[in-house]
Amino acid sequence: YGELGQWSSGWGQGVTEYTAVASKQTALYIACSDSMPVSMTLTANGKRYGSGEAKGFDLIIDAKEIATPYETGSRVGANNFLYTWDALRKAKQIRARTADGKLVELPIKHAAKTLPKTSDKGFPCTVEF
Repeated sequence: YGELGQWSSGWGQGVTEYTAVASKQTALYIACSDSMPVSMTLTANGKRYGSGEAKGFDLIIDAKEIATPYETGSRVGANNFLYTWDALRKAKQIRARTADGKLVELPIKHAAKTLPKTSDKGFPCTVEF
């Protein structure tokens, strides 16, 4: 799902989906809903990390590392996710580091156009705390 080299979005079954596709084997996927907490999954060279997976990942946005940005079960985690979202919209460089040491580059093209502002009334992501 998504277009190579850029951010894109879609909607289905009550979930708004955002994807940044770096290659056929590498992408960042964010699922947002008004009834479930946000979910974020990184596929790096075909292996999955993040929400619901055994191993996690961190994002590095413009040289600032953000640990497990998808863990929103606390006020700190929720604020961390919202900070990450805003940073993704303005990023000059996005990389992800997996728990087992893989470092992958993710696209920035169309991030600001695809990801709504967290302050927008229709912001679709639910964070729990």
